[in-house]
Amino acid sequence: MGRTTREETLDQIRQDYEAEHLYETCEEMINIVTPKLELIERGMSEKYGRPVVQYITSRVKTPESILTKLVRKRRSQTLAKAVETFHDLAGIRVVCTFYDDVYRVVKAVKKIPDLEIIKVRDYIAHPKPSGYRSIHIISTVPACGDIRLEIQVCSAAMNYWAMLDHQLSYKNDKGDREELKKLEKELKSYSFAIKDIDKKFLQIRKMIEKL
Repeated sequence: MGRTTREETLDQIRQDYEAEHLYETCEEMINIVTPKLELIERGMSEKYGRPVVQYITSRVKTPESILTKLVRKRRSQTLAKAVETFHDLAGIRVVCTFYDDVYRVVKAVKKIPDLEIIKVRDYIAHPKPSGYRSIHIISTVPACGDIRLEIQVCSAAMNYWAMLDHQLSYKNDKGDREELKKLEKELKSYSFAIKDIDKKFLQIRKMIEKL
């Protein structure tokens, strides 16, 4: 895509983004669901006597990131195609303390009344080829229409790895290919190490709880 064409396409996506009030809709979804997640966190922390969730973050995709993903996925470069096919225009990330807490939180999220679950993708049991491990809950908030909200739930160790994986994935068209492949291979090997660390930390926590 040439510079002028990309700018024109981005301008059109920005116009549609504003006309459809996409940002406001996504923010409304996040504002409805986040307090429910905070309530889950408080309840679980009281029940288990320790922090179950370290923190909760959220974000709404910008027109720039929407276009970048459409190009990367080789899809029609329109906002309508993004709304139709993207699961993560609005996103919430729940970072848990331990590996088993991830599944506890996912189970509780499925029971949130204002949320309609479309699909749950367990990338912990079935990691992506890159080594990425997390659980994605694809959902909608019926009061806000059909735009999908993606809730990612992961451990602190998984989140640390995912930030580097995300950063690396956006370098594919800019960096030296050989160096990128080397880093991808190295990062994937660390995903297995993080899986083992998560399990060891869990074992130690359970041993401490028995003391």
